[in-house]
Parts: sequence; structure tokens; C-alpha cells
Amino acid sequence: MKDRWRRETGGKAPGRRRKGEHVSDMGRRIILAVAVAVMGMTAVDCEQPFRPLPYMAKSVEAPAILTCHDGVGHVAGNKPWILGGTCCCTPTPANYALHVQQGTIDKSMTYDQYLALYKARGIVTDLDHTGCGNLCPQGPHVVFGGHCMATPSPAGRGLYELITYGPHKPLVAAGPADAP
Repeated sequence: MKDRWRRETGGKAPGRRRKGEHVSDMGRRIILAVAVAVMGMTAVDCEQPFRPLPYMAKSVEAPAILTCHDGVGHVAGNKPWILGGTCCCTPTPANYALHVQQGTIDKSMTYDQYLALYKARGIVTDLDHTGCGNLCPQGPHVVFGGHCMATPSPAGRGLYELITYGPHKPLVAAGPADAP
């Protein structure tokens, strides 16, 4: 077997040259073609010139608060959510007095009537329960169409930012048709 291989191949492995044997004409042409191609690529700039993106500075100011709540404080002039506004602050006597002073609640409405609006819609607030992270049986936060108006927790699944800065469903005032 070994002898047959030596006779057919001349005793050398394919692709290997013997000492003193030179590269064939075809090999020279291939080497020359590769060398010319490499030189051609380096001579011609094939890449697009680097152009950095324009610098866009980030704003150092927080976005405008869309919905105020106890976590961020009351935004002056925001009407209570139950009356079609964007204030989700807990309806405490102090907040009620603040709304009356700012003119966002009619002076003829009493505090008990104000609380009755929340009860009529089935909305629970921090006066009823706290710490649920808006994951209680009353559903998501009122701005998402639920019945929970507990103050969102800053560590709670990104809901704090969504409730505070939006986007969420349009808020509509409570009317007789909305009562359960």
C-alpha cells in the first residue's frame, strides 16, 4: 500500500513541495492577484468616514407632573380626580380646604359630600387602606381605570412614574350614570 502511494504521488504529500522545488506558474498568478487586491483595497478608502452623532444634552429638569398625589405633593390649581381633574391626593380635610381655597371645589359642597363622591364610585383611598402598591382587589390605580387611589410607591414596578407623568386614560368627571 505504501509503495503504491509513493509511485502515484511521487512520495510527497499533496500540497507540499520538496526541497528545491519552486512554486508553479499558476501559484505565482494567485499570489500576485491576492497581493494586488490587498494593495487596491488599502489604496481606495472603502469605508464611510466616521461622523459622530450630534450631541443631545439631557434635560436636568424633571418632566412636568401630569397627576399630583401625596407622593409628589399637590400641584396648585389641579382639580380633584373625582370631579374630572388630575389631583389624586388623598381627600383629607386639609386637602379639601386647599381645593376650596383654590376654587377647584365649589364652596357649597361640604367635606362629607366630597367624600360621598368617592364612596359612590367605589373608589378606595389612603383613608381606607395604604401600602397596596395599587395591586389590591379594587384594581389598578384610578388613572388606569381601576378603583384604587392609594398613593403609589416609588419602588412599585414603575407605576409611580406612570401615574405621576402619564400616559393614562382620560379622566372624566363622576356623573349620575357613573354611580354603581
